Parts: sequence; C-alpha cells; structure tokens
Amino acid sequence: MESRLDHDGTAGWKHRSVYALVAAYGRWFIPAALPAEVRALPERQCFANAAATEREHPHLVYTEGFAVADGSPVPTAHAWCTDADGHVIDPTWSDLKGSAYLGIALPSNLRSRAPRNWGVLEAPDSLYPLLRSGL
Repeated sequence: MESRLDHDGTAGWKHRSVYALVAAYGRWFIPAALPAEVRALPERQCFANAAATEREHPHLVYTEGFAVADGSPVPTAHAWCTDADGHVIDPTWSDLKGSAYLGIALPSNLRSRAPRNWGVLEAPDSLYPLLRSGL
C-alpha cells in the first residue's frame, strides 16, 4: 500500500507547503500597539480586517503568515498589516494579543480579490501558484 507521503503531486514545485513558503520568504515582524488612527475590528476576521485596514491606510502593507497569541504555544494562520519599519499593525488582535508574527508582506498584485474568510496563503487558487513558482 502506498503512503500519502509517496505521491509526487507536488514534485517540481518550488515549495511543498505553506510552511516552506513562509520560511523561505517570510520575516519576523515587531508587535506594536495599535496606532490611534487605526480602529480595532472584529475577532476571527483577520483577513478581511487586514485588507480593510490597508485600504484605509495606504502606507500600510497587508501581511499574512503565522502568529502566536500571547500565552499560547500554537501558531495560527493570521493576517495583519505592517508599516515601513516592520511593526505589526493588527486590527484583529488590537490589544497586543499577538506575541510573535512571522509572515510575508503581500503586494496587491498577488491578491486576485479582497480576502474575506480565507487568506491568500490558505485559498488553493492563490496558494498553489505560489507553491509551484514562489514569489
């Protein structure tokens, strides 16, 4: 019997997983307090929240990757914005719940549509081309 690890469905792809993609292109960002001009948005809607924040504040960049909430040992897929100095502007975890952020600042040309419930690094139609070819 063939194991799931024996398939070659991703043979030839530049990255075999979202984790490998983020490890290759991601960077660590610096948690920071939410600036007064950026409003806090609802929990559990990080992809839409980060996209809306970027639209309202064009000097910020939509960023996706993995974040660890303060006190948790488990990273989760998450989206936030970053400023030019690498500071996290996180409208979803606005009260500094995020203690670590590793992600990729994604220019708008990599986003075919505004993120809603899925992020660029989660939706197959946007993730698979990045895994095949890289950034």
